[in-house]
Amino acid sequence: MDTEKRKNIRIDFNTRVLLKCAGETISSDADSRDISLKGMFIKTDKVLPAGTPCDLELILSGVSTSLNLAIKGRITRQEADGLGVSFGGIDLDSYWHLKNLLLYNAQNPDEIEKEFPQPLGESTPPFEADE
Repeated sequence: MDTEKRKNIRIDFNTRVLLKCAGETISSDADSRDISLKGMFIKTDKVLPAGTPCDLELILSGVSTSLNLAIKGRITRQEADGLGVSFGGIDLDSYWHLKNLLLYNAQNPDEIEKEFPQPLGESTPPFEADE
């Protein structure tokens, strides 16, 4: 995909991801190629058609605890080394953790900060929230 068409800044981020699609759970311990406010690339050899709805669980592990971010998504593309997934729904807590993850890991946090809603809209994610 031509990176110039992308609207969101992507950052390199490595974490374990559980991807649940079509009644199957796919676990990926591999590096994700990138993550943004609107999606991520998951390295896997699993083949899934574009448009397939899925549930993602990003497992953020610390020294003594772990944190799981629950995100609804959709497969956007298949490449030889993995799947592009767009985010479509997220609970508010997971949204704030995703925002902090992006800001902390960005080379230029000020540019990422511009992608987030401004004061009046900050109470809701920039896409559909889970109910």
